[in-house]
Amino acid sequence: MKHVLDAQARLQLITHMTNQVSVMENSQRGFVITAQDSYLKPFEDGMLAFQADTFALRDLSVTDLQRTNLERARTAVTRWNEVAAQPEIRARRDSLDRAAARVGNGVGRGLLDEARAVLAVMTTNETLRLNTAAEQSRTLLERVQWIAAGGLLLSVTLLLLTAYRVTRTVSRTVLDLNGAAQAIAQGDYARRTPPMPVRELAQLGEQFDAMAGAVQDRETQLRAAAEELQASNTHLERSNRELEQFAYVASHDLQEPLRTIGSYTELLARRYHGKLDDRADQYIAFTTSATLRMKTLIQDLLAYSRVRKAPRTTHDVNLGDLTRDIVADLAVQIEALDAQVDVGPLPTVHSNPELLRHALQNLIGNALKFQQPGVPPRVRVTAEREARRWVIHVQDNGIGIAPEYHERIFGVFQRLHGMDEYAGSGIGLAVTRSAAEQLGGDLWLDSTPGQGSTFHLALPLTPAPTGDHP
Repeated sequence: MKHVLDAQARLQLITHMTNQVSVMENSQRGFVITAQDSYLKPFEDGMLAFQADTFALRDLSVTDLQRTNLERARTAVTRWNEVAAQPEIRARRDSLDRAAARVGNGVGRGLLDEARAVLAVMTTNETLRLNTAAEQSRTLLERVQWIAAGGLLLSVTLLLLTAYRVTRTVSRTVLDLNGAAQAIAQGDYARRTPPMPVRELAQLGEQFDAMAGAVQDRETQLRAAAEELQASNTHLERSNRELEQFAYVASHDLQEPLRTIGSYTELLARRYHGKLDDRADQYIAFTTSATLRMKTLIQDLLAYSRVRKAPRTTHDVNLGDLTRDIVADLAVQIEALDAQVDVGPLPTVHSNPELLRHALQNLIGNALKFQQPGVPPRVRVTAEREARRWVIHVQDNGIGIAPEYHERIFGVFQRLHGMDEYAGSGIGLAVTRSAAEQLGGDLWLDSTPGQGSTFHLALPLTPAPTGDHP
């Protein structure tokens, strides 16, 4: 009986660990979708419960195989927490798109699938061990029957009848428990054990039913939470679409009155320049300058909106040819600055050419613009292949950016310098990161003030044939 109870205890712990894996995954997924900290509590509680079950099961393990499988499951969950769950949580605090990009790489899913597979094997092994223990109990009872056979025939007969009834009861009870355990392990949380005539097994069955009920309640709660998350996500997507449409329409409708203001200001400047006092000429110059800045701002807003609405059509793009075309377009600016742009071997990727051109042109243009006084700009564009992506590096010798601003500069209307130092609307890098995310990639930088910057544009790796690359 002790072997049966030990096997049941191990099976209960394994089942609980399997359920905690689902709880942690659903809770962490809930946070990634909504960024609501309330979903982190069940995730953290599930991790603690999983670790506690691991220690308890380790004390109950009797074979090296049990301990090896337990360590594999623990390692898979720990790795999932370190390389997938926590990085996705941190990325979600920045943006949903960054978190979605990390989720999409499939690393976390693979680790959790591995943990579930190991736990399923452990469940099967413990079920077999439980059946073996029951069979050993039955065999022991039969031996007792044979030992008692030397007594009176009546005693032997009574003993045989008693042994038969006990054996049948225990076997049926153990099989019922085994069936319930297998059903719950496969997700049938509504399964309950039938009434059991043996007191110890009846108590175990009650505990088993209580555990199944708790798991079923949690599953219901998680399902309701998932439906609520889906509704919230749908509402958020609709709001984002409406906001992008508003930005596009507002920017588009502002262009015509702005052109009118610019035209009349230009007429005033040509007709009355030098005929009024100096202050009037200064006011006209201020108006002209403000009109040009407003025009640039509206064009950047429209560019931002177009990037968000860009079609998802893709085909093979030779990044080497594309980058050299961009450098040719910037030839006048490069010559005026006495700059040098080196283009290293770059790959061919399967992507959207318009978004790629926009991203690379912004990065190279910024590298030329934010130069150190008296130092000719030097820009180098290279590529590096990682496990599942290409990373394009745009390196410069410009003014650099302090670490505390490395994330801020990717926001809309974020400027670190005044208009008198460096022109611009403060939208360019926001557009560039948006383009990178639309391409399924990412954008970040390494930089030190006074030592230049390196922007990293990550693009997903595809099986498309590559050329002009290392």
